[in-house]
Amino acid sequence: MNLLPTTTPETFSLLSIGQRGVGKTVFLAGSYAELHPDNHADNSQQLWFDCQDNDVQANLEKIKNHVARTNLYPPATIKITNFNFSLKTQSPEGVKTVCHFRWWDVPGESCNINNPEFQEMILTSNGCCVFINANSLIQDQDYLRSIEDIYNQVAAIASVVYKYNIKYAFALILTKCDLLELNPATQLKIEQNLQPLITYLDTVKATHQIFYSAIPIVSIKGVSRLMAKGAATPLLWLLSHLHHADNVSSQPDVASNSTQSLSTAEILPAKNHRSILIMSLVGVTLLGAIASLFFAFNRLTLVPQQMPTTEASPNTPPQN
Repeated sequence: MNLLPTTTPETFSLLSIGQRGVGKTVFLAGSYAELHPDNHADNSQQLWFDCQDNDVQANLEKIKNHVARTNLYPPATIKITNFNFSLKTQSPEGVKTVCHFRWWDVPGESCNINNPEFQEMILTSNGCCVFINANSLIQDQDYLRSIEDIYNQVAAIASVVYKYNIKYAFALILTKCDLLELNPATQLKIEQNLQPLITYLDTVKATHQIFYSAIPIVSIKGVSRLMAKGAATPLLWLLSHLHHADNVSSQPDVASNSTQSLSTAEILPAKNHRSILIMSLVGVTLLGAIASLFFAFNRLTLVPQQMPTTEASPNTPPQN
């Protein structure tokens, strides 16, 4: 994982997609707590997240205090909330900033392609965390049908990313794995249920990776807290990919400067470009909504015409 600081730290925007109660806010709070130097008495932590403003710090403290006071997870997010962070690293020269990133914590019901706010977030995002309840995926036979919209939204974004050759990455995060016994049979069933989405992402050459997230509440010296181990891995993977892609894209590329390689999107005014992107997102989603009825039965592979198929990306081993 290459996360060396650059002269001028870039800012990346990360979108979160998932149903209400899937664990998006818990994931963020757990990731922050896991890496923060305050939780490492030996000062061994080499990478961590710092809040960029007092409001973000206050929101995370509220989550921490809620868990400590009630021994319960925080209530579901009721409005779109922005969390702004800096990824810091310890170097021989001292603390340096690798990059900045903003995280949009989006309520499940707001994750809708037809929602103008959601459209705006998609069009200005650099990567996406897709949250799926692993426990429900295994235990609830109706769960696949209930997340058809999530599959369609991801497929729509991936299609637009492919069409306009946008630098983008998807972290597929399976939450609540602490409620499951992650044995080979369980993982096989999870992978089978995810296969239609994975096949589509591979088909459109989307950069993606699967992560297993377990953030139980534990009591330490009588105080309840989120016990996150490996929870921050998806965020670090996303930031590493975007950081690397950004550095590569900043280098001269003769082929990309050829007038023959200019796409329609590049020669249109910004307003028209944005309108075409929105129409593409909505159009793909409407088409996908018809086909998604087959997702629950794992009988359909969405393969767009004239797009080459690539080998599937390797899955990340379970996080304990």
